[in-house]
Amino acid sequence: MAASRSVTNRFTADCPDIVRNICSTLLRHCLVVLVLVFGCAASASERFDFDQTPGHLPKQVVPSRYELRLDLDPASDSFSGQAGISVRVRQPVDAIELHAFELTASRIRLIDPRGAARAMSATALPASQSWRLVPDDGRAIAAGSYRIEVDYSGKVHVAGEGLYAAPYEQRGTRQRMLATQLEAISARKLFPSFDEPSFRAVFAITVRAPVGYDVASNMPRTARRVEGRTVVHRFAATPAMPSYLVSVVVGRFDVLQGKSDGIPLRILTSEGKRAMAAFAMRVTEQVLPFYSRYFGIPYALPKLDQLAVPSVRWGAMEDWGLISYAEDNLLIDPERSSPAARRGVYSTVAHEIAHQWFGNLVTAASWNEIWLNEAFATWLEQKTSDHFNPAWKVPLQSRRWLDEAMALDAGSATRAIRSGPVSEAAVFDIFDSVTYAKGGAVLTMLEQWAGPSVFQKGLADYMKGQRLSNATAADLWFYIGRASHKDAAGMAASWTDQKGFPLVQATSRCEAGQQHVTLTQQRFVNADGAPSDQRWKIPVRLRRGAQLSTVLLEGASGDFAIGSCSDDPVVVNAGGVGFYRVAYDSATLARLIGTFTELPDTERMALLSDSFALMQAGKGPSKAWFDLLQKLSRVGDSSRTMLWLVARGQMDFLDKALVGLPAQAQLHDIGRRLLAPQLAELGWQPAPGEDEQTGELRGTLIGMLARFEDPQTIAQAVRAFDDDDAGRSRLPAALRSAVTTAVGMHADSAHFERLLAKLKSADGEEERWRLLDALASGRDRARAQQLLAQALTGIAPANVASAIPGVVAGRSPFGDEAYRFTLDNFSRLGELSGSWGRTWLLPRAASGFSDRGRAQQLIDDQRRLSGADGDAPAAQQAESIRLRAAVRERETDKPSGKLREPTAD
Repeated sequence: MAASRSVTNRFTADCPDIVRNICSTLLRHCLVVLVLVFGCAASASERFDFDQTPGHLPKQVVPSRYELRLDLDPASDSFSGQAGISVRVRQPVDAIELHAFELTASRIRLIDPRGAARAMSATALPASQSWRLVPDDGRAIAAGSYRIEVDYSGKVHVAGEGLYAAPYEQRGTRQRMLATQLEAISARKLFPSFDEPSFRAVFAITVRAPVGYDVASNMPRTARRVEGRTVVHRFAATPAMPSYLVSVVVGRFDVLQGKSDGIPLRILTSEGKRAMAAFAMRVTEQVLPFYSRYFGIPYALPKLDQLAVPSVRWGAMEDWGLISYAEDNLLIDPERSSPAARRGVYSTVAHEIAHQWFGNLVTAASWNEIWLNEAFATWLEQKTSDHFNPAWKVPLQSRRWLDEAMALDAGSATRAIRSGPVSEAAVFDIFDSVTYAKGGAVLTMLEQWAGPSVFQKGLADYMKGQRLSNATAADLWFYIGRASHKDAAGMAASWTDQKGFPLVQATSRCEAGQQHVTLTQQRFVNADGAPSDQRWKIPVRLRRGAQLSTVLLEGASGDFAIGSCSDDPVVVNAGGVGFYRVAYDSATLARLIGTFTELPDTERMALLSDSFALMQAGKGPSKAWFDLLQKLSRVGDSSRTMLWLVARGQMDFLDKALVGLPAQAQLHDIGRRLLAPQLAELGWQPAPGEDEQTGELRGTLIGMLARFEDPQTIAQAVRAFDDDDAGRSRLPAALRSAVTTAVGMHADSAHFERLLAKLKSADGEEERWRLLDALASGRDRARAQQLLAQALTGIAPANVASAIPGVVAGRSPFGDEAYRFTLDNFSRLGELSGSWGRTWLLPRAASGFSDRGRAQQLIDDQRRLSGADGDAPAAQQAESIRLRAAVRERETDKPSGKLREPTAD
């Protein structure tokens, strides 16, 4: 089978051809040749080899085909199934171990090629969520081909994992659909399986469901047969793929159909919501052929379905041929969805369709290498969104997520992108911003270093070379290195194989008529971080005026001459794509701040972001950041919206860190003075022909002014909300979230009860989260406690209900109440949140804390309630708490407690 085929021999056989080609055309670059030769020898053992791939299951038994028959009824809380697994036993074994969890077997047989059957018994191994299957006759199992047959039953889950039920209302009647979420390790909750990424196999799926329900799976349906009150749906066999990509859904759907690149497309929604899928269909019709052209490989399956799940699930999942999404990640209401919601749908659809190549066609060898799936899907999603929507300024939009990843990566609770062995029990720890945002950013930087066309060729070769198989980082760097004739593995390793990132300190001077830039590097760490002697290979892009140059900083420091002297300040990280922070000498920093509005938009964003991060970490003056805030209102293009969105997150951080101090009131006053004139200039009503960014800026200003207690903004928001609610006028989509949150933040009893009733009756995920944000932002303690209590009353589906304490902690001043509620109700909240969400319950409930003692309390409570599996989420949140505590201690001038004011222009 494709998954078990070692590619080591193929790799080493390719090396002589590479060397000959280089030598014949580039004889003067013998050093490059030697690097490539030694790179081949050094990395050969690291390329994908099934037998060497880490995992729990032994490699002596390998599956090739599953025949699954599932009996599924949305009205039932259990299901039954039959699994026939074709396996090859590579050497004699006493037992066969495979994954199965929360399943009950009624019969197990081992069938040999002649049809002879041997009964087997299963011993459950809870620690590994597996069964050990032993023949009842006590005889060993000889090498050869067999079929394992299992009749079993399982349960339907409340949280969005395994096979789960998604409840919703349709014309006043309660309905349910069944859907699956099997990544990372939940296929074993649906069928007995070799549930690790390297065990690729074919899946032939048959589903029996009640009459009146439709069924979909990865492949097209080939037969439909009515049997009394049930219908049997048979689907074509899949290509060889890992178990976590299996997908099944049973429900009543509205269907939007389309076609792109000759591939039939469908979007499945709950009844009445088909029109809301139109935007996602247009996105799909754009990106599917774009990816086919980019890789030179067409989409591999005969159809592509996408499913909007009306409740319960989080995010989206790239199951091959049947992608599933939470509704707010796929559906758009033209009248109520914000510009941010449309961008979010575009990027999520682009991300999941990218996985049809990165992850599905070529799969990461193990969870250790999952960044090969997620970082590349993130990188390609952003590249594609920017290509088709240049007005969105995607590189600027992505900065908030990038800053989140850098804040995590600057602390002690971080890890490398390639973090080494991953425990199945803590596998969800690696689905974080280091994998997605940092991974995507590092790829963007490497693409710039190699050159876009060379990078594209390397990726296309990687897809062709590893097609329908698995891959490691060594496979990827082999193809990129071959295309670029550069040491891609060496360059990449300094970014993917060690944690953290560099701070580049830059000084500029004129010497003998030449402009010199001295660059030094050290690891960027938060306030309490220890110094490090780590080094990175940093392709530093410099700009001075119109002149661009790229230098490679490999050692601790380097001095670079960049031409004749000039008054233009030198910009480091020109274009803003480098995953590093920059600290300038004071003279250069002053000149950059002075010319801030003249800088390219990506460089404005990097300067604002770096200035705040340096202030946070105690490595730069707060005056620089405050002065940049003053400059934002002078920016005359659409980037002003994104700059204020980033500034909003920065000011929110300070607001949490300074809560209860005189400095907090001063921060609010500074915010009102900076923002109120801009809102007054824009007004509350969109002007004719106004662009999307201006409308979004208006909403951002309203939200910030409401948080900063601006009475005029709050009163106007209440009036606008009431008029919209009464039908006297309609809120523009760009203002709906900001106005609703402003009302919830300052709600009286009547408005609180109205918002609570709206949450209970909301029929879509986007609206539920909007209302929860508003309710959780309130400034009344008794109402916050009332909202917390609602988490256990069924006011919202399980995903939203279990999130209530964390949202209250993050949005309101009542983090103590949210944390205590989570401690008191941890077991019930854990049932609602599922395996992954459970480990984040306490960390999210601690997200409003700003003192060091609470950081340690979180770590202790998490270990007591979640065990070692919850250590990483608790450590990450504890790091954030300590960072806020450090800023709280440092960013006040004791005893006055005053912040440094921005300098007036």
